[in-house]
Amino acid sequence: MTQPTDATPSPQANEPRRPRGRYRFQGGRPLDPDAGVHPEMVADQSAERVAAEIPNSPQELIAMQQNKPERPEKPERQQSAKVKEVLDLIEKLDTDAAEDQQIALAIVRHLESFHDDVVKEMQDDADAKHSQIVAWSIDADRLMRSRLLLESIDLD
Repeated sequence: MTQPTDATPSPQANEPRRPRGRYRFQGGRPLDPDAGVHPEMVADQSAERVAAEIPNSPQELIAMQQNKPERPEKPERQQSAKVKEVLDLIEKLDTDAAEDQQIALAIVRHLESFHDDVVKEMQDDADAKHSQIVAWSIDADRLMRSRLLLESIDLD
């Protein structure tokens, strides 16, 4: 069967189709998916920068690690006089492991309750910085986990 030559195409056939998604085709040929995209958002450029630093062999990895500059060590902070006094007294004690555990637990419990109190005060303070509340809360959580670990040690 032959189609009539004088048939008019539907109005929808003449309208350009809107591209859907990143992968577009026009006239059966793929379009550049990065056309019209801001240069910083182009995936290929950022992938090349990242891939340039990735070694391709174990030897390249070893060479890369040897060429890295050393990180400077953190300077030691001076201990406060009270901390130094407590540590000196603890070293002079004649205690067994169970007593040492109880001393450590008492210190950690005290620090934990201090951190919890600071967090409560900061939560009630409208001028407190949220980052400080988070930092003190994280420290309180670490102290709680340290206490739980110390409590779980069976010395018998």
